[in-house]
Amino acid sequence: MKTRTFYLLAPFAFALVFSSCNDSSTETPSDENDNETKTEQKTESNSETETENKDKAIISLDEDGNQVITRVETKEDGTKVERTVPATAEELREIAEEGVLLKDETIPPVEIEIPEEKVVEAEDNYNFHEYKNLNSLLSTYVSSSGNVNYAGIKANKSKLDEILKEFESNYPGSGWSSAQKLTYWINAYNIYTIKLIVDNFPTSSITKITAKPWHKKFIQLGGQTYSLNQIENDVIRKRFNEPRIHFALNCASESCPILLNRAYTPGSVYGQMTTQTKRFLNDTSKNTYGKKEVQISQIFQWYEEDFTKGGKTVFDFINKYRTDQLDKQKITYKEYSWDLND
Repeated sequence: MKTRTFYLLAPFAFALVFSSCNDSSTETPSDENDNETKTEQKTESNSETETENKDKAIISLDEDGNQVITRVETKEDGTKVERTVPATAEELREIAEEGVLLKDETIPPVEIEIPEEKVVEAEDNYNFHEYKNLNSLLSTYVSSSGNVNYAGIKANKSKLDEILKEFESNYPGSGWSSAQKLTYWINAYNIYTIKLIVDNFPTSSITKITAKPWHKKFIQLGGQTYSLNQIENDVIRKRFNEPRIHFALNCASESCPILLNRAYTPGSVYGQMTTQTKRFLNDTSKNTYGKKEVQISQIFQWYEEDFTKGGKTVFDFINKYRTDQLDKQKITYKEYSWDLND
């Protein structure tokens, strides 16, 4: 995969040296003026040397589409070392303040969005985009295999209500980055699916709650009322053009991609989606691969257009995330189980 890169260099400092013209009407500079001129010239030279020794940073996309920053740092002994870290909001702000972006004209530019500081601050160390409370709930009540302890969440419903209030109070705005918006809507879909189950628990299936649970409008966000279907189709699929979201969203059923037992975060969301996609496609309980025939999830049937854009095939998408490549096997679809994922 070709890496898209911006090169970031610290801004140059220029020292301007002014000297008198050497004509017949100009007096010979005094020793004091001569010394000042030499000092200015030395300052200019030092400034240029200092600029050359400035640490550099490269902003690029890794193979999963995540922004990363590679810093080239100079040690005291003059040796240079590279350090690659996720391109967090703090790192991007720091770099934006340090220098100017120089684009490599041979490749398309990478869109770098620098989020605003904070949307809502309940206390000094509060940052909604870290999803600490959601992360705590998921790590407590969701197993590593994706089974959800709905009874436990219902017994501690005040914690769930607190998280829902955070989503209601923090609605995506123009200052949010694309990753922040995508993360918000994925987490919102999953936590409001949990709410729907908890509000109607015990139940053996989300389909037992109502005939069309995904069309039920019960989600109050940004002064609007959404259904799960609207969040998935009218917001996430329509705005982000990202097929991997189908393996990040959980519909509270056995045949769904498992619910991740931690929150999605802006700095990791693309890598998290890739991990979830690989896990789902290599799970033989979700997809069965034979030499002549493959039985794959109905997700690929329902949302085929998401996986076949740009002349691609469903096999092209699957092969991107599987070690054992598919060729020309016959495709059938596995029956979907709507049994609760508890």
